[in-house]
Amino acid sequence: MNTYDPIDNIVRLHTARRTDTDVTMQLELFPAGDPQQPALSSSSLELVPAATGFRAPGQLQLFEPLYGSEELATRLATAPGLVRAGASRWDGGRTPIHPLSMESAYADPRLLRDLGARGARFARELGVDVVVGAETAGVPLAASVALAGRLPFAFVRKPGYRGHELDEPPVRGAEVAGRRVLLVDDAVSSGTAVERFTAALAGAGAEVVGVFVLVDMREVAATVTSVAATLPTESVTTYLQVLSLAAANGLLDPAVHELSVDAIVNNWSEHDPRWDLLHMAA
Repeated sequence: MNTYDPIDNIVRLHTARRTDTDVTMQLELFPAGDPQQPALSSSSLELVPAATGFRAPGQLQLFEPLYGSEELATRLATAPGLVRAGASRWDGGRTPIHPLSMESAYADPRLLRDLGARGARFARELGVDVVVGAETAGVPLAASVALAGRLPFAFVRKPGYRGHELDEPPVRGAEVAGRRVLLVDDAVSSGTAVERFTAALAGAGAEVVGVFVLVDMREVAATVTSVAATLPTESVTTYLQVLSLAAANGLLDPAVHELSVDAIVNNWSEHDPRWDLLHMAA
């Protein structure tokens, strides 16, 4: 018999098997002791409840098996177009490093679904009421998290946005005033964006209780704001791990990877001659 354990809020369904390959799954259930029941591992399928409130097992959200941290990180790092092979500079104030096209992670619906399931698990741990996407790259991910967790969705405008309305609200979608909010974005680095989005949400009466991102880049940031340093933050992977996984899977030349990590970790000066080696290798 399947049982609900309030300690981890997970119900593992052993007597089921998948009968099609579509995202929507059909299950065949077998009575206890049925000799025709296939042998399935304990990690075959999971039923994950919504982020807040108790639900009976029959009301729980059914997902694909949750991937291990490294496997999901690998799928993210190797998503076509996410890692660009050459060395570059995102802006004049940052160390030249490999730019990442985070939106490439949203091209694969199965990957986007599984990324959302990871975020929904974090939302459940925090007792979140609303999932809010940071404009613009955080919006698709936040929508996936909200769907996976059966939570209300909203998005917060970039600071300084001016729309067609005279009094454009900073937050669109679900009501956030007086509610616990999970802020979702594609990445966090220095935390400036997190700080501004958090301030906008606080101005709308929300309590930002955590941040969920695809890639945590704070390890390579020169400085990190106090807000980004203290808010509970969950990521699928880190920037250095993305480079490592990309190199391990043939997306980055090993020499380029080694020089890039050396430059980032050891803070090469602007006039370090090894930059020429990096660009030549790239």
